[in-house]
Amino acid sequence: MKQIVFLLLFTFSLFGSDFIEDFFTQQVNLETQLEDQNLSSDALENILEDEDKLFKNFFIVYISKDVKEGAVERNPYSSEIFRLKRRIQANSQRGNNLAILRDELKLATLSLKQNMRDTMDEVVQATKLEDYNAFEKKLQEIIVKRHENEPAIDLQKYAFVQDETAPDPLTQSTQENLAEYRHIQKVYNNLSAELVENSQKIYNAGAVSRYGILSLSVMINDSSLSKHIDPYLEYVYLSSTKVVYIFAILILVYLMRKMITLILRRLLVFVKVEEDDISYIFAQTSGPFTVFVVLLTSELIFTVYSSFNAMSWLFTFYNIVYVLLGAFFVYRFGNAIAVAKMEQLGQNKFVRHEVINLGLKMMNGLMGLIALILILNMLSVNLTAILSGLGIGGIAVAFAAKDTIANFFGSVSILLTDLFEQGDWIAVESMEGTVVEIGLRATTIRTFDNALIAIPNYKLADNGIKNWSRRTMGRRIKMTLGVTYESDMEKIKKAIAEIREMLQNHPDIVTEQTEYMNSERQMKLVSKEDLKGIKRLIMVYLDAFGSSSIDILVYCFSRSVIWTEWQAVKEDVLYKIAEILKSNDLEFAYPTMMIHQTDATKVLNA
Repeated sequence: MKQIVFLLLFTFSLFGSDFIEDFFTQQVNLETQLEDQNLSSDALENILEDEDKLFKNFFIVYISKDVKEGAVERNPYSSEIFRLKRRIQANSQRGNNLAILRDELKLATLSLKQNMRDTMDEVVQATKLEDYNAFEKKLQEIIVKRHENEPAIDLQKYAFVQDETAPDPLTQSTQENLAEYRHIQKVYNNLSAELVENSQKIYNAGAVSRYGILSLSVMINDSSLSKHIDPYLEYVYLSSTKVVYIFAILILVYLMRKMITLILRRLLVFVKVEEDDISYIFAQTSGPFTVFVVLLTSELIFTVYSSFNAMSWLFTFYNIVYVLLGAFFVYRFGNAIAVAKMEQLGQNKFVRHEVINLGLKMMNGLMGLIALILILNMLSVNLTAILSGLGIGGIAVAFAAKDTIANFFGSVSILLTDLFEQGDWIAVESMEGTVVEIGLRATTIRTFDNALIAIPNYKLADNGIKNWSRRTMGRRIKMTLGVTYESDMEKIKKAIAEIREMLQNHPDIVTEQTEYMNSERQMKLVSKEDLKGIKRLIMVYLDAFGSSSIDILVYCFSRSVIWTEWQAVKEDVLYKIAEILKSNDLEFAYPTMMIHQTDATKVLNA
């Protein structure tokens, strides 16, 4: 939309119905002013700037009339050229050489004008080509052909006419024709440079003009209302066309914002995003989008107000800001979508949160890199030279960033091997805690004393990791029961059997009969139990004769692997064991020391 509006801005100073002759007349006047030897440098710059503006306006108006209205007369000089040729023939028969020279100059001037018209006709037709590259190639061919068809005039034979100080009417007319020819020839030569310089704008204008937009500018400028109010608007550097376009910009930008918002909302509804999540996404992205709309509106209005004569660095500044806002918008939009969908994705066991987080970070990094490349390109920085320099210094960069690279591949290794995920309880070396986040550089762990530790990913990938959370069924309960040496061994045997039976029948203890159903195959698992983390072993045995107790080993696994639930099961097992020992008249031993003292009397008698 911005490019279309920019193209319209060339048409604020449109000419009348005979705009081509007006253009030639104004260019001749400017060329005449340039011949003044007393011109100051500022005046010279102003005249050259006016010439450039006239060429730009001429191109746009010509295209608007030729493409849409067909209002450009193809050969308006044919009758005059025919008349001049007949007059030259007649004067040749009479031997009137000065009259012949006068008419030859006029004929050459008309030929130059007609050549410029033919050139513009071919340029307009070339704007219909499929792309700008084809148009640019065709434009070069047109310019070469135009110079080949340029009428040749030997100005040396007119030297005596130019030196005449008191000319008669015929000589004076010849001098005027000579001056006009020289000025038109300069315009003729300037046309090539202006066509090349404005080639992109001309091609875009041709595409836009086919929709009648430029013709609308012509109509507004030629209206009687515009002619009445434009003199008053000129005091504030405005025109009726500018005012119309400013209001059109405000309306178009407003409609564009509404349309984009509606499309995004429909798209989010289509992908089944909840209404609350949609509101959250729009709340996160409305800021950068609003800033973009305000900047775009201000740029377009400023461009209209300055008649497209704003400084190029200002447009570069706007474009850089647009790139930054676009990257920031994509960042906010992508992260808002991820946050909004995280709960739903979390219910899918095939989607891991850490993969989403890593993907978001990579997307954000890629977006930043793309934005940087675009900005450097806008600043005309030689990206090829930069990339070549990076290639030469690649070894040094790789050596300096070896830890960063190792951490990145470590994170990839962790995700591919599925060693752990967010929320898992892991232990590595002397560190233990719950995984908070798996990043590109490091994995953060929250320890049980609530400290946050960042462990480089390459260390996790290279070292052994103990993952306590990868247990599907069976968390170990292991204890040693010590009973006194005064206990009856038969009662100890009976207590061991009762404890074993209690564990076999306990609803929260895993046994050989406990079945675990996998949702993938719906069958009893055997060979995959170690992979899934399933333990069923129960052991209750007389284990050892300790220094102060007879030790009984109790070894089993709870169904639940959750810490609090496991602790509750363990507590219940302890209560039941205490009851079994009490019912069998067994007492818990505690550390004791027996001192054996010999009878002192016997020692004395000995």
